[in-house]
Amino acid sequence: MTLVLEHRQERRATGARLGHSLAHLVRELFGRIVSAWERSRQEREMESMPYDLRKDIGFRAATNTAPKSTR
Repeated sequence: MTLVLEHRQERRATGARLGHSLAHLVRELFGRIVSAWERSRQEREMESMPYDLRKDIGFRAATNTAPKSTR
């Protein structure tokens, strides 16, 4: 079961301190890196499942890029 929560911070006054904005930037960058890593880990886990299991849960198969032969 996956639970997705979305949290948006309200913007503060434009006179924010440099340290606060830098900390926010670092935290946001770190969050994006962690999110990308988790996404790639989940993709690897899905791709490591047997084909029949992926088909049963509705995971899309890779598209066939080889050209079809004509007779």
